Amino acid sequence: MNQRLPAPPAPVSGMPLNGGANGAPSRALAQTLIPAPGLRGAPTPTPASNTGVAAPAPAPKPPSTETLARRTGELVNEVDFPGFVAQLVNGTFDAIVDASIRQMESYSSMVSAVAKTVDQFTAENVSPNQARDWIASRYPGDVGVALPSGDGATPQLVPRAEGLSPAWLADYGIEGEELSTELLEQRVLPQVRTHVGTERQQLLATMVLLGMNRVAVRDGSITAKVMFRAGASDVAKVGYAAGSDPQSVANWGERGAMTYGGATTMVSTVAVNAQSETNLRADLFGEVKLNFVSETLPLDRLADSAKVALVQRNSPVSRAPGPAAVAAPAGTPATPAAPANAPREGAA
Repeated sequence: MNQRLPAPPAPVSGMPLNGGANGAPSRALAQTLIPAPGLRGAPTPTPASNTGVAAPAPAPKPPSTETLARRTGELVNEVDFPGFVAQLVNGTFDAIVDASIRQMESYSSMVSAVAKTVDQFTAENVSPNQARDWIASRYPGDVGVALPSGDGATPQLVPRAEGLSPAWLADYGIEGEELSTELLEQRVLPQVRTHVGTERQQLLATMVLLGMNRVAVRDGSITAKVMFRAGASDVAKVGYAAGSDPQSVANWGERGAMTYGGATTMVSTVAVNAQSETNLRADLFGEVKLNFVSETLPLDRLADSAKVALVQRNSPVSRAPGPAAVAAPAGTPATPAAPANAPREGAA
């Protein structure tokens, strides 16, 4: 008895249902039935081979171990080590020379100030306000300083009480007079200003006569070095995993009868992890060690005889009498020396 077989199902999307080997579906049917995940309903992109233009392949990145030498050479060129050494040496030399010049200029200005007259030195170095402060601090019970109230006004010396005639006015040749603002400003203030200027000039002249205490460099050392550190590492890790798809359709490849086994989908996963690392570092070190020594230069090596005489004239040390006895006038008989055992006058 002849039995009619059921008609085969209609092809999907106009594609013929042609089984492959062992009853497997064709490639066109598989692509139609199982679209790519995430692209349901979207048009299938046209392969690059169909357009006739091949996509350019990305250039492979060279490993860091191959580019380490090139990057190290660039770093060496960027670090100007000879220039660093030159700046270190020149800076040290300029600092030493500038220090010596400042010492000489300071001492020469002191010599020039001492060589001036008392009036010139006082006019340049002692102001009227400084003299007023000196009087107010010297005689605080009798004299005070009145601060100005308007613009352009100057402070003035005022007596603290009326009818005062202190005894210290005798030091300025005005003893017995009544203390007033006019007396303090016109007669006492100029004398005090000259007195303060004289004291300062004498003190400065004494310091100048001692000579210049110069600080010089005895020896030293300059050290400069550069240190380059370079390191590179390339790490590549490949992970491979294979397994069956638990959601595979068991009957999509069935044909005719249930005697065929279900198709199994195998999923393979390949993971590549590549890491590249390069470390470059440059360290510059500079060290300067100087040993100083102090030496004294006498005044006669820095100034001529005329300025030395002016400084000695303004110094109270040079004008003070020495330990030697003063010479007796001509014609005065010399006093004979007394014997050692002679009795002294007034002794018993």
